[in-house]
Amino acid sequence: MSSQLRVCLKPAQARPSVAAAVRAVARCREPVVLDSAAVGLPASRYTILACEPTAVLETPPGGPDPFVALQQVCRSASGCGALSGGLSLPFVGGWIGYLAYEAGRYIESLPASTVRDIDLPVARFSFYPAAAVHDAHTGSWTVVAARTGGQDACPWDPRPTDRLDFYQQLLAEAAGLEQETPAAVLHPSPEEHNLSFDQYLRMVQAAREYIAAGDVFQVNLARRETLAPQEPPVDTYLRLRQANPGAYAAFLAWGCSAARQPTPDLRAILCSSPELFLQMDGTGQVATRPIKGTRPRSCDPRIDAALRTELAVSAKDRAELAMIVDLERNDLGRVCEYGSVRVRCPADSPAWPYELESHATVHHLVATVTGRLAAGRDRIDLLRACFPGGSITGAPKVRAMEIIDELEPTQRSVYTGAIGFLGLDGSMVLNIAIRTLIVDGRKIHLHAGGGIVADSQPFAEYEETVAKARGLRAALGLEAAGAVPCPPGRPGA
Repeated sequence: MSSQLRVCLKPAQARPSVAAAVRAVARCREPVVLDSAAVGLPASRYTILACEPTAVLETPPGGPDPFVALQQVCRSASGCGALSGGLSLPFVGGWIGYLAYEAGRYIESLPASTVRDIDLPVARFSFYPAAAVHDAHTGSWTVVAARTGGQDACPWDPRPTDRLDFYQQLLAEAAGLEQETPAAVLHPSPEEHNLSFDQYLRMVQAAREYIAAGDVFQVNLARRETLAPQEPPVDTYLRLRQANPGAYAAFLAWGCSAARQPTPDLRAILCSSPELFLQMDGTGQVATRPIKGTRPRSCDPRIDAALRTELAVSAKDRAELAMIVDLERNDLGRVCEYGSVRVRCPADSPAWPYELESHATVHHLVATVTGRLAAGRDRIDLLRACFPGGSITGAPKVRAMEIIDELEPTQRSVYTGAIGFLGLDGSMVLNIAIRTLIVDGRKIHLHAGGGIVADSQPFAEYEETVAKARGLRAALGLEAAGAVPCPPGRPGA
């Protein structure tokens, strides 16, 4: 039987803050928030909020290929037909979830010698046939639900009107929850590090030796801190989006209520990523925005400006980004039309294809690479061709991933994977899951990493991870925003 997708939408009657709406949805089953919290950046406009999914697609460690499973359900969704009416909303229903970094082992044959000590699936996507969408430009909310006909292709939601009413009520309840971001619950010192300070320095030096030997040009390495959460994850997330807002932030939780104290069953992802991994619209236009090059922010405007200038003129950082841009062009070229892959130059700098973005705790260099998907290819082909993102592996990608597996002691899980959605209209938006906290029952994990190149200095690389982790640590109450912690294994740590 043929089927057709229709979208029902209404302006929301209530206009709560995004923070209040996040707090309200956290009380529901399996809440998700795809959050453009970094207001002021070009990409920061829409926030998508949903709960109560009607289906779950989960890949346990060693389970079936998650890319095959996603391709099957997304082909089913594409049979629902195209949207009509020129809707401008970014999401009208679809699959929301994540792919862990280790999903890359379904694409490439890798050693898999790291220890798995975070108990989350390799991939987990849930189907949300309805959502509430916030527009930061207007301050308004829209509730949207997909109506699907047919008995085979898209049987997920025969009652879109009921779902519209549900989200109207949820936003109305959120309007009564307006309150300040919760104060930090002070944590004790981190329970453990997967690498001591000296071990981290040795890991960076080992990477430099691989680079000197010609194995790779660049390899991305990370360290991890682990502690016990002291509060509901939604409270931590609300502070995170304030302390370190990201254009591609996300909050996902399942297993038990995200609004209650953690239990052994709770799983949650709290992400404030600034980096777009992949974006594709329903017409096949594709974009990726790799980030490479970092300087910390300073509360002194003169020092902050000097750090920004230092990054802008740094030959090392430009070269580091150029390597990843070449890698991303090659990845896109595997599935895009010949000749369509381009590096977009900013309008104010047509001779220089990079942009310098300033975020809450760091400055970054960013590039935008675009293309058009080739005929006969779909968005999962695109995802498989590019995953994991080159900015968090290094180049060449496969050899860099082998070195990561050798040098890092533990699996990354969601960190440096991808979080986002695959919409019923054929669209896809996925971030690079950096600046991310992972809640695994009564443990919470914090990662920070960076790209290592030939002239990297181990202690400077450690300091870069400190700058990147600062917003996460502030959200956890480990330090005041802007404070510089001592490294583990050094005096005062």
